[in-house]
Amino acid sequence: MSQRFPYNDTSTDGADNPAIQIYGRRFYKDQTPVEYLAEFLLVFASPKGPSPDLSEDEGERPCVFSFSVGDGAAPVEYWPKDRVALKLFAFFPTSKLDTRHDAHQKAYSEALSKLAQAIKAGEVEKNEAIRLLQSLFAGFVGVAKTRTWVTQSFLPVSDALLAREVTWKHPEALKNKDGKDEASWEEMCAYFDRGTHNFMGRGGELLFMQLAHLFHCLPKEKMGDLLPAQVSESAKRLKVCEVRDVLEDSLQRLLTESIGPVGELARFCEELLCDYQLFGKDSALKKDSSNRLGWVPVSTIPEAALFAIEAYHIVIAELSPLEKIERLQTLCLMQVLRSLCFNAVRYLREAVSDESGDDFKVPGTQGDYSWICANPTVSSTHASGKMAQRSMENIESILYRVIRLPDFSHDLQKVGEKKVSQALKNGDDNCFRLFRKIGKDLGLVVPRVGKGQRFVLPPHLLHFLVIAIIEPGGRIPLDTFYERVFAHYGIALGPRQLAAALAGQGQNGAAHHEYAVAADTRWIEETLRQGDFLVELSDAVSIVRNPTARAALA
Repeated sequence: MSQRFPYNDTSTDGADNPAIQIYGRRFYKDQTPVEYLAEFLLVFASPKGPSPDLSEDEGERPCVFSFSVGDGAAPVEYWPKDRVALKLFAFFPTSKLDTRHDAHQKAYSEALSKLAQAIKAGEVEKNEAIRLLQSLFAGFVGVAKTRTWVTQSFLPVSDALLAREVTWKHPEALKNKDGKDEASWEEMCAYFDRGTHNFMGRGGELLFMQLAHLFHCLPKEKMGDLLPAQVSESAKRLKVCEVRDVLEDSLQRLLTESIGPVGELARFCEELLCDYQLFGKDSALKKDSSNRLGWVPVSTIPEAALFAIEAYHIVIAELSPLEKIERLQTLCLMQVLRSLCFNAVRYLREAVSDESGDDFKVPGTQGDYSWICANPTVSSTHASGKMAQRSMENIESILYRVIRLPDFSHDLQKVGEKKVSQALKNGDDNCFRLFRKIGKDLGLVVPRVGKGQRFVLPPHLLHFLVIAIIEPGGRIPLDTFYERVFAHYGIALGPRQLAAALAGQGQNGAAHHEYAVAADTRWIEETLRQGDFLVELSDAVSIVRNPTARAALA
């Protein structure tokens, strides 16, 4: 069993799920891409701290817009907002008809009347203003799909749009009218559930805890002592606490100032519609409730350091707020994939004997794994496509094997064969199947359905890599870029990296022709050139540049 952070977290939740024992609490297969970042930022922006008995009279709780979680000794809680009143106004009119309760319809009509009363204009202008407000908030919807209105989510572009998961128990609400023809909003509040994690499945919490652990344990360390040799010289000189301070300040300004008017309008609507929150003087839920943060293995420092420096490069870049949100969302998903591989290799290496320990050595990488990516325009039968497919199979094999290590599965044998089978299925769902799902969401793995699944590197991901691993305004030789991508993510782009990846996967005997075709990097150079990321000084020398300027920090 791995050591945990917080150090005294002895919770047994997920003890029958090998994936939780390996990776922490937790990565979850049903969490959508935008909700990884939304949950990460929700924890960051919310009050949080060790699990004390805090009364409602103690004022504002500490650690808002912070990665601080106390002394690391006790489990940590945070107090997120539910934003139910804002969701009622923004999402109810376009939500599923079969989950609209009569009490919701009545509350929505009353909410429109309250807003209309607060707008000083004629009747036509009032209605137009309300429609414009609803259109504005609908433009920031993150996930809608077929969900009911309260389970839909906003894009995390403002702290006023960050909301915890709340679900609606529609069948129970229909059954329990207590003989009344019409139920009030207050009575129906009992059928909202703030304790589920179906959509915000804790993946964002886990990513937050990786950084919180790094910042708590090693604040005075130089990043250069934690990162591979291939990172930038400026990154090596930074202290961990300096990276933390810039991230905290930049993320706070991104959430509170970058799209300030949207946040102000959201707060205006919420204040007017305070009667439709889930807690308050007349509500069935009498006070705001907390979520308990999970834990991460203490061994996650290396991948957390990479995560931190890449987030640092994104937040200090002179990008629009929506561009930063998009890049941070991609980073969160890439960090999930990286964490899955890092920890799987870590545990498998510990499990094998010293004689076979070299099976998990990939020189030039930080995590001793590799992803061989093909040109997305070639087929699965192309030489590079075949290599990319074998690379995908190798990674899935690693993720499948780690779930079945004796350290994580021996206790399951006591509960019966059927329960063992279910536990292993749960582990696979949140391990190699999760890797496949997120890879497809990112465009890193194709096709979405069918045979021949393989790694590819579409233009948007290659551009992301430039922004994430080169500081704003920085320039590095193309060969150095290949080395840095390999060190950060195990993605083999150049010939040397491809050779190391093949050796690490036991494919030293790959056909010469196959290797030569796969090692052709002209498609990568062309993609970089089209994105204005490549400067060709001569036929033999090319420079990869991050064209974004460095933003002024407060």
